[in-house]
Parts: sequence; structure tokens; C-alpha cells
Amino acid sequence: MKKFNYMFFISILLISSSGLSARADTVSDIEALNLALTKTFESGELSEMADLYTHNAVMLPPSSEILSNQKDIKGYWDNLRKIGVYDYSIYAVNHDIEGDVAYTTALWEAKRKVTNGDVITMDGNISNVYEKQKDGSWKIKLQSWN
Repeated sequence: MKKFNYMFFISILLISSSGLSARADTVSDIEALNLALTKTFESGELSEMADLYTHNAVMLPPSSEILSNQKDIKGYWDNLRKIGVYDYSIYAVNHDIEGDVAYTTALWEAKRKVTNGDVITMDGNISNVYEKQKDGSWKIKLQSWN
């Protein structure tokens, strides 16, 4: 009986550990996606940035527009670069993962150089919904920020 209890405990521990490992891998993948988003914005390679979103992604940016495809989302990021926004970063606060869908709440920050040369720091909250793709990668399905 002791051997059975021990084996049962070890089995539960292994199952729990594999679940934690899968969660850690997903969180790591999502953090890498967020980092790719910010680095791609900084590099100006915005066509690559659009690929970080699903083909039917929806973005609700602070401007109250509702953007519903990669082309419009890329256009929005293009416009931010044109008006002097740079140094964009995301700091995750919470991750919730349910199968092939993940939810993140985070803080964002960016700087904007205005025409007189002054720099304005902007910040706010962001919520992302990510969808796991058939190839195992994650992409942004819904993004809402203020």
C-alpha cells in the first residue's frame, strides 16, 4: 500500500510538472512575441510586424479606431512611426492560458518626439488575446490598449 501511495504521488507530481512546463513554455513564447513586436517597431520593419497578428486580428488602439486586418494594423503602426513615436515597450502583468488561447494584461510605454524637439512619454494598459497557430507559433488575435 505504501508503494502504491508513493507511486500515485509521483504520478501526480509528474503530471503537474508537465503542465507547469507547458505553461512556462507558452508564457516564454508570448513574451518573445511581445519582444518581437517592440523590436520590429523600433527597426521600422512593419510588414514583419503585421505578421505577428492573425490574418483577421482586431486592434482597438487609444485613438478609438477599430482595425480589423493586418493591413490596417500595419498602417496604424506606420503612422505612429511617422508622427515620431519610438522606444515602445510592453511589460506583462498577468498571463492566463486556456488551451490554444492566451490572455495577457500588460503595461505599455512609448516616447514621442514632437515637432519642437520635445519628448513626450506616453503609457497605458494593454490587453492581448493570442491564438496558437497550426505551426505551434502564437499570434495576436485581439489587442486593446489605452
